[in-house]
Amino acid sequence: MSALKKRARALEDEFAYQQEFQFKAQARRNALIGLWAANTMRRPDGEQYARELAVADVAAPDGAFNRIRADLRSAGVNCPDEELRDRMVVMLKDVAREMRGGY
Repeated sequence: MSALKKRARALEDEFAYQQEFQFKAQARRNALIGLWAANTMRRPDGEQYARELAVADVAAPDGAFNRIRADLRSAGVNCPDEELRDRMVVMLKDVAREMRGGY
């Protein structure tokens, strides 16, 4: 295999790794934000709700955000969209750091 082909393969492998890492981090973040939201709404099914949200972005882009926003509103919890997005960004950064070993 030529050096160029090796380099191309390495780049493809790195891209695939990054995509998988991002997917796993988002799923973990969605589960954590689901636990937070369930607790905030005082839902007794927090673990189930978190599992549902873990895969919500697979069904639709921004699925977790839209689901949480709708559920919070229907539960009468005031959480502005910006605050929810900020919380999700912070959680994603924390999860990614944790997955990388705390660095």
